[in-house]
Amino acid sequence: MSNKTLQLTVALLFILSGITGLIYQIVWFKYLSLFLGNTTHAQTVVLATFMGGLAIGAWLWGRRADVAKQPLLVYACLELGIGVYCLFYPAFIGFLREAFISLVHATNLPSDSVTVLAMKFVLSLLTLLLPTVLMGGTLPVLVKALSRSLEDAGKNVAVLYFLNSFGAVLGSAIGGFAFVPILGLRASMFMTATVNLAIGLGALFLNQRVSRTTASGSETAPEAEQVFAGREMSVALVVAGVSGMAAMLYEIGWVRLLIPILGSSTYSFSLMLIAFITGIALGSWIVSHFIIRVKNLFAFLAVCQAGVALALCATLPIYGRLPYYFVHLGKILQRSEATYPLFLTLEFVFCFAVMVVPTIFMGMTLPVASRIATRSLSVLGKAIGSVFSINTWGTVLGSILAGLVLIPAVGIKHTIEVGIGLNVLMVLLVLFFGTSMPPKVRLAGTFALFAVTALSLLITPNWSRSVSLSGVFRLINRNAPAPKSYSSFSGMFTRQKLLYYREGRSATVAVVEDRDPAGRPQQVLVVNGKADASSSGDLPTQTLVGQLPMLFHPKPDSVFVIGLGSGITLGSVLAHDVKWVECAEISPEVVEASKFFHAVSHRPLADPRTRLHVDDALAFLKLTPRRYHVIVSEPTNPWIAGIGNLYTTEFLQQCKQRLTADGLMVQWFHLYEMDDETARLAFRTFRSVFPYMTVWQSLTTDFIVMGAKQPIAFDPAAIKAKLEAERVQASLSRIQITDVPTLLSLQIMTEEALDQYVGPGALNTEDRPLLEYRAPRAFFVNRGNLAFFTYDERMSFRNNELFLTQYLAQTPVTAEEWSRIGVLHATFPRGNITYGYSLLAAHHAAHADSVAALEKLAAAAEFLGRQEECLRYRQRLAKLKPNDAATLERYAWQRFTYDMPRASSTVGYDGSEIEALLKRSIACAADTVDRLRVRLGDFYYKTLRFAEAEENYRKALSIREIHTPDPGASQDDLLLRLSRALYHAGQADQALTYAAQAWLENPENEQVRTFFLYLRSINNGTNH
Repeated sequence: MSNKTLQLTVALLFILSGITGLIYQIVWFKYLSLFLGNTTHAQTVVLATFMGGLAIGAWLWGRRADVAKQPLLVYACLELGIGVYCLFYPAFIGFLREAFISLVHATNLPSDSVTVLAMKFVLSLLTLLLPTVLMGGTLPVLVKALSRSLEDAGKNVAVLYFLNSFGAVLGSAIGGFAFVPILGLRASMFMTATVNLAIGLGALFLNQRVSRTTASGSETAPEAEQVFAGREMSVALVVAGVSGMAAMLYEIGWVRLLIPILGSSTYSFSLMLIAFITGIALGSWIVSHFIIRVKNLFAFLAVCQAGVALALCATLPIYGRLPYYFVHLGKILQRSEATYPLFLTLEFVFCFAVMVVPTIFMGMTLPVASRIATRSLSVLGKAIGSVFSINTWGTVLGSILAGLVLIPAVGIKHTIEVGIGLNVLMVLLVLFFGTSMPPKVRLAGTFALFAVTALSLLITPNWSRSVSLSGVFRLINRNAPAPKSYSSFSGMFTRQKLLYYREGRSATVAVVEDRDPAGRPQQVLVVNGKADASSSGDLPTQTLVGQLPMLFHPKPDSVFVIGLGSGITLGSVLAHDVKWVECAEISPEVVEASKFFHAVSHRPLADPRTRLHVDDALAFLKLTPRRYHVIVSEPTNPWIAGIGNLYTTEFLQQCKQRLTADGLMVQWFHLYEMDDETARLAFRTFRSVFPYMTVWQSLTTDFIVMGAKQPIAFDPAAIKAKLEAERVQASLSRIQITDVPTLLSLQIMTEEALDQYVGPGALNTEDRPLLEYRAPRAFFVNRGNLAFFTYDERMSFRNNELFLTQYLAQTPVTAEEWSRIGVLHATFPRGNITYGYSLLAAHHAAHADSVAALEKLAAAAEFLGRQEECLRYRQRLAKLKPNDAATLERYAWQRFTYDMPRASSTVGYDGSEIEALLKRSIACAADTVDRLRVRLGDFYYKTLRFAEAEENYRKALSIREIHTPDPGASQDDLLLRLSRALYHAGQADQALTYAAQAWLENPENEQVRTFFLYLRSINNGTNH
């Protein structure tokens, strides 16, 4: 067999080996996360075990390769060993999982204890050590098999490193985008193991065809080969280790930096990994072309490390603006199923642009260090194995330092700067320990590197925390145009008051003060750029998910709550007479942040009945032997990586096993950023586990499913008694629920309607985590749910088994109670607004003077586009509330906008009644509300009374200087109104002045810009 054929065949085998290695990594991590959990400690244990096995394998098999007569045979055995082990991996890990759970139960150890963490480490060792030790030996063994000289070895390391990294890129894509979502974990493992067996058999066949002369240990290197001093070889080993540590600081830093920008989906994590490995592969490919020709390879090692440091210094200043750049990139595409792959491609390009230059230099470093550390062919395997082993141990240490120490201590930005410092130290190490390095070069290089690095770090501003929390992955789904400047973009978020900010071990958590949909101030919990809880907007959901099961269960003494969040749900549970409540929260930073919600959560962690576990809920449930009367699951959105585990049949079965015979399980789900296919999957999965269940609406697109092993008991008298308890009443009255029928009106479906909606189909399981892969796509398309609401049984004429229907058959509902139900549902975004409108319309027919109901009825009619009815209701309100400024203004303006299309220059328009109403509203507010003056000004402007419009706009500006401005009218918009009124009043010069002020106030306002340029052209005597 020719040498070229041998190399091409080995190249194909090693690419396949790289593909299988990354698929294994993805599948192993998913398997282990299912019972070890997704806490930072558990993930670190798994990663350390995986990387540690690779390091041991490189060290061990590199030495074995030097004494093996047929290194290709050794390689074949390694690949066959991996394949055979992985064929049995699903069964083996299943056995170990049961043994682990049984041992924890027998010892009664807390799931979040140090002992259990140590046991998880042992379990990771048992499952991952053997295959990773075999995987770690493949590269040094192949280098030994292919190399006939030291210069050959240097190139072979670079080529094989490139091929394996290229395979890893393909493996990340195949595993993350195809195998797991399409085949499932078990089938992915079996198929990949089959490929490994094929690689091993191919290598066996290749070994039989190869005829080569084994180099003896006494061979001397040709004269052309570079020979390095002992201390240079030692430095190369140090550089390999420290550069691996720095690389891990960068990788974790980049991931934590990009998650709030791209979102936390499985696809985003896969793309970041692919971008990182692609840069490494490119670097090794580039260096393979000239490593033999480099005259001073040791000095080039310094260039590689300096390249990493300087590339980071050059790009670090723009990292704070990455959210702004991604908004513009994301706006390129329209949202659809067809464009989603293109959007993922753009995400990859974005990640790659951030990482490409430094990772190319990282990819060059290891082959160069390997060549320097090799003194002869007789110990080639040992040298290569040592370099890769030390580098891998460096990555282990780097991952531990970044995740558990540096990011929590100094933050993401400074963690990356620590990595830069490590690379700079390695440059200095090479400069001062190189035997052929002239003193002047050392001094010049040191000075230049220090100057550039120090200057870069000094001038790099701190990143705006508000911008980092912006969650731009959600902004791209909105129809609003992208901001035209970074200042206007950052201004969208810097107005929020930051109450808490922590870049923790597992997530970046913050609490900001913002406004809810009704414009009221609220505190918002933000995790990795995504709002996960709030004190007002999400209050109905957070309250009801805790209250519903407590109200329906006859005696809920023991409760398990999954996720602390703001603590409102836990506080709602504790409002009842419960003996003890356990809560599992995966993020310690969320626990810290929950104190900012004490005003609405009532300090649930201070309650002696509460037992908090900082642990993964899935792992906790599998390890606890206790049973509960109620389990409350309120995880975050399922498109976030790992959260789909809390929606699987296995998780729900685990919850079912942990419930008492009469226990209740409730779980939150949402329909916003979701489609019917994905929603059906989630509801169908829950339905497959719980034979009895109901669906409740907490907000317009928020739903709570309640499941049980036996029929859910409905006792209206017991519910009423609980509602009258002081703490329960205080909790529910905040969300407009004060009686039994109002509560029952939130039930939307029974089992029959739900079965019709979900139909037959796939389930979300641990083996096939479909939800985790479908939800991000649904999030991007944001098509909405077209079918779900057609199954709302409240809007059906046929008989149903809703609890409210059963209640009405026994107990008459008063007019006041019907009104309360109607008001609640007509309040956007509280419930079914059509349902609320129908109830309020019926109530109004019998109680025409009910102001509260009438106000909601008018708002609902406007929302539903029933303009004539809305106008009639507002007219009635104006008569009932003749001295209320807001009521008069709303009626007047709606009447005006309704009348205007019917007016013309021929027909004319008498606006005296509108004018009188608007003036009266101003008088009722004592002329302290700028919005009312703006309304009157707009009335005059639209009726061509420009001087009077100008007067009112000026008055509005003066009011804003004294009283709180109306947030609905910006300063630049009001100045533009004044400018237009002045222009039409024949005062073009003054109009230009105010237009210029408006443009200075907001340079991004396109209307202001256009009108200013028009006025300037008029003043200059031009038409353009």
